[in-house]
Amino acid sequence: TYVQVLDQFMDTKIPGEVLDSSGKVVGKHEGYMHYTIGKRRGFEVRGAHEPHFVLKINPKQNQIIVGTKEELKISEFKLKNINLFIDAKELDCEVKIRYRSKSTPCKVEIYEDKSAKITLKDPVYGLASGQMAVFYDIDKVIASGFIE
Repeated sequence: TYVQVLDQFMDTKIPGEVLDSSGKVVGKHEGYMHYTIGKRRGFEVRGAHEPHFVLKINPKQNQIIVGTKEELKISEFKLKNINLFIDAKELDCEVKIRYRSKSTPCKVEIYEDKSAKITLKDPVYGLASGQMAVFYDIDKVIASGFIE
């Protein structure tokens, strides 16, 4: 695993704080490298009555921010360095965020600096900066880019 590789070069078990989405310290974790956006196990959340998920990771502060599944929902996101395979400034198409996920209808607004704003018809859960978004017209790839 990723953490096993890192263990060869550094200590990955440096305890840190777990914060809720308002910034309040609600628990502890065993090192931010053990978590990904959307993960719901392996950290402590005091007083929680429902499952919590990792919403964000702050590596410099060794903190993870957690919240409810509802807080993981994303209806809009931005891309940097979009690769367009057709000539367009706006797209109505389908997007896939993960290899095995179903595609989601979306609208893409493309800007001069090759960034783009994506508005999803149906929200998705657990997007993370650096993930690839791939856009389709039926089964033809028409664009791709990295999520900011």
